[in-house]
Amino acid sequence: MPRLAFVLLALVTLPSSGPAAEHIELFVDASEVGRKVIHVREVIPASPGPLALHYAKWIPGRHRPVGQIANVTEFRVKAGGKAVEWKRDDADPFTVNLTVPDGAKQVEVTFDLLLAAGAEGGAQFMTVASPKVMTMNWNDVLVYPKVAKPLELTIGAAVKLPAGWKYGTALRPSDLLVKDHVGFLECTLGGLIDSPLLAGEYTRDVPLDTFGEVYRVFIACDSRDGLEVPEATLKAWNKLPAEAAAIFGPAKPYESYTFLLGLSNHIPQAGIEHHQSSDNRLSELALVKAGERKASATLFPHEFAHAWNGKYRRPADMIMRDYQTAQQTRLLWVYEGLTNYFGWLMAARTGLMSADEARDYLAMTAARMTNVKARGWRPLDDTAAAASTLFDATRSWRSARRAVDFYDEGTLLWLEVDVLIRTQSKGAKSLDDFSAAFFGGGTGKPAVKGYTLENVIDALREVSPHDWKSHFARRVEAVAEAPPLDGITGGGWKLTYGTKPTDLFATMEGLSKGVNLTDSVGVAVAGDGLVGDLVPNSPAAKAGLAPGMKVLAVNGRRYSPDGLKSAVAATATGGKLELLAENGDFFKTHTVEYKGGARYPRLEKQDGKADLLSEIVKPKGK
Repeated sequence: MPRLAFVLLALVTLPSSGPAAEHIELFVDASEVGRKVIHVREVIPASPGPLALHYAKWIPGRHRPVGQIANVTEFRVKAGGKAVEWKRDDADPFTVNLTVPDGAKQVEVTFDLLLAAGAEGGAQFMTVASPKVMTMNWNDVLVYPKVAKPLELTIGAAVKLPAGWKYGTALRPSDLLVKDHVGFLECTLGGLIDSPLLAGEYTRDVPLDTFGEVYRVFIACDSRDGLEVPEATLKAWNKLPAEAAAIFGPAKPYESYTFLLGLSNHIPQAGIEHHQSSDNRLSELALVKAGERKASATLFPHEFAHAWNGKYRRPADMIMRDYQTAQQTRLLWVYEGLTNYFGWLMAARTGLMSADEARDYLAMTAARMTNVKARGWRPLDDTAAAASTLFDATRSWRSARRAVDFYDEGTLLWLEVDVLIRTQSKGAKSLDDFSAAFFGGGTGKPAVKGYTLENVIDALREVSPHDWKSHFARRVEAVAEAPPLDGITGGGWKLTYGTKPTDLFATMEGLSKGVNLTDSVGVAVAGDGLVGDLVPNSPAAKAGLAPGMKVLAVNGRRYSPDGLKSAVAATATGGKLELLAENGDFFKTHTVEYKGGARYPRLEKQDGKADLLSEIVKPKGK
């Protein structure tokens, strides 16, 4: 039966199934989140003697340490109303050690969380807020005791929001509320941390009509203007569950599913998976503006697919007993790479992107991976194994050192697998058959089931006899000068380059406010002239340009994105390309030796070959 859990500022009751000593009580006061401060009070059962308290740092789905320990202030511990001294662990700054005094049955922990501003410090994976919107990750606002099975600790949680704000979460609310305090039914630590909360002043709850109340989209926006959902987008959202069922089978690894969508220009864009929800963050008018909708077409499908691949089924080496132990991420090319393929696939099948846009997406992906010259010394699985070092690396020099390529290259890799299965089975089987067998079987509730590479290979072999072990060894574990494009060519198309950008390329370039010339002279330049990534041994690299330089003039005229693009295009008819660049306190004119003109990736249909790509992206949901 429900009982009194604690009192803070106002009475808040939380349900429990046992005595007080059996669970943690957590109260989060987010009423001042507009000034980027959150207050925390936590009551933790404890026995006299040594006690270690952890601040979580390795959160599933983040693939590296992300806890906001540096932004915790006013950290205090009390027992029986008296202060208890604590000391940070020398080996782990995310842990504090203390001694619980005799006679105490619990400790009270209080602290404030100071939110990062903008995108600093990897804030896209943290609790973030604007004056009107907040996405809160529970791991940022609690500590937990070191015990044998910490993920099974039970917690009763409540949150105080700014007046008038509404919220969305996969957590189940308590019936007993007082004023503006929101309580949630007691759950495990693992369940709480897996269920972020989105709140805001301007919100909209969108049930996906076809499936009643099982699926919904909860939107919080900086303004009412951004809450409008175009009819075509809503129609595509409603198709997501059916298209997922066509891939993974009818069994679900969740009781219900909530797409949380935070819309703000003051929150970094992100997408993070959870068992029964996904944390999606876009700009304020991302639903209203066609270009931004197009650019984010794969976001919902990708995070939704993670309910099966990443949450329910997960690489065994990424399933940890606590939130302090480092995960081994070498199989992220399956976890994220295959999910990236599913995201592209469901975006096309639901209509979030057209068939033409789906092909343009593949062309851009193939060209981007072709320009990664570091692939000649660094295999794909090394980018996965080193993911914790690559996620927060700068965008500069990505072609020279590789980034988290298991996402984009994963799309190409698993398209190739899909095409192979379809070709070998003469169309009788596809990757959908593997996915339903491997990721299906959910019981309608969140659960975690580990897998190894051997499990993946065995399941693929059951669907389509093939030497998958050698195939992945060649594609994933060995260096390769070129990306895996056999999925495109085997699908009846080929990567080519034209003098005009595709609509999708132009949209993405426009949103970046810069110039993407990586497929011609080998450089990306921001709207203010700052040189970003540079392709090694490209004409721009040979001319002496480098990331961090700033282009001031093109052929003697002040730099502008359009001016630079025009100058590159003119090289096809004999035009020169001289760039005056600033490098710290120094200036130099760089002559780019290039005669190829404008060059933009696209897919071209191969004569006489079956169009498997079009078959792959056809809607399959019932």
